[in-house]
Amino acid sequence: MVKFDNIFYVGDMVETKYGFNKIKKIEIMPEPRHSSKCGINVDKMHEKLIDHCIIDLDNRHFVYGDEIAKTS
Repeated sequence: MVKFDNIFYVGDMVETKYGFNKIKKIEIMPEPRHSSKCGINVDKMHEKLIDHCIIDLDNRHFVYGDEIAKTS
């Protein structure tokens, strides 16, 4: 599988307010920071749309898409 730098994938390591964590699940929402956590599950998301997502982490927390940064 070819991975692109501008796409977040399930399984990627990201930096969050909780430290470094792996993405377990990505849900696309109708708008940024949507109040309910019931989006559409996706396996990957372009960085320009990540702010419309809620991301579940491997530490049992979730963050909004604008709260993560890619690690190299």
